[in-house]
Amino acid sequence: MPRSDAPPLATARSGRWAAALALALIALFAGTVPADADAHPAYAAAHRPDAPACTTYRLPVRLSDPGPADQVLRGRLCYPSGHRPDTVQLLVPGSTYNHLYWDFPAAGAESSYVRAAVAAGYATFDVDPIGTGASSHPPSARATVPATATALHDAVTALRTGGLDAHAFSRVVWVGHSLGSIHAWYEIPRYHDIDAAVLTGALHYLNPAAPDPTYPAVQDPKFAGSGLDAGYRTTRPGTRGDAFYHPATADPAVIAADEAAKDATPLPASPPAPTPLDFAVPTLVVLGAQDRSFCQGATAFDCARPGTVAAFESKYYTVGTPLTALTVPDTGHVLSLSTTAPGTHAAMLRWVRTVAAPGPQGAS
Repeated sequence: MPRSDAPPLATARSGRWAAALALALIALFAGTVPADADAHPAYAAAHRPDAPACTTYRLPVRLSDPGPADQVLRGRLCYPSGHRPDTVQLLVPGSTYNHLYWDFPAAGAESSYVRAAVAAGYATFDVDPIGTGASSHPPSARATVPATATALHDAVTALRTGGLDAHAFSRVVWVGHSLGSIHAWYEIPRYHDIDAAVLTGALHYLNPAAPDPTYPAVQDPKFAGSGLDAGYRTTRPGTRGDAFYHPATADPAVIAADEAAKDATPLPASPPAPTPLDFAVPTLVVLGAQDRSFCQGATAFDCARPGTVAAFESKYYTVGTPLTALTVPDTGHVLSLSTTAPGTHAAMLRWVRTVAAPGPQGAS
């Protein structure tokens, strides 16, 4: 089971806190369809008896703007018991993961970010990005990173307008991991509909020596009969432990469950992310100090010194973006599946509270 005695976390801040910005909100559509059951068999494990009270929705979304809402984004909306706060956290997982990353059964309740956020008074909307989980699986050429970002913008709009359950949130915090953080690089500068961002497992640097553990998903026994095209990728069998974890904080049982639950993700060519990133909202960057993809091999910064990470990353954001960096010692890429997860999540939520408190709560 994961340990709760996480090592201390390091933080550093770059820039000033910006004044609150007016948010441009465009109502795209009204109405969603609640889902009583999920198509993916692994999802049943997330609905354990001790899980927060959550409702699953299937939301019509677009891949282009303008464009038709001809795709479906699956998400799970969770509330604190008896309350509906003003702030919701949009949880976006990384490549070859789905919404289970944020509430992974094998890692234990104490390592669930969903449970930690709900216990802290926040609502969460935990999604399967387009091409993963129970969301639509269009041809990979359509499911570019900007296209998925557009679909996620539609989810933000639904959260702000009450399009899911008639409760309109006044604040939305983006919490992404890896590719889920990169999606924010495309969505936030275009739509400016997010109040704060927590971007984990992603930097504007990639270790050139890091091996690529992925291959076409149809070559994998798990997805051989899926009908996915070659643009969908997953990890080769047995590679997730070395690629995503650091031995000191890896639970072999979690790695085995991670391998069994792995997903496929469309990874077609996408245009470069816009830089500098016009976020202008408080942003927290979180990395495992032993992340093979983003920390190892770097010379412009040192993940053991988060101040250098903040200084490096701030070059890719507009001047004045309030940027904070946090690094987690002895931890690899998948922060929420490592044994340090409880401490990491606590630090993330402490930061979120300083920029976007849950807000007044009323009875459900």
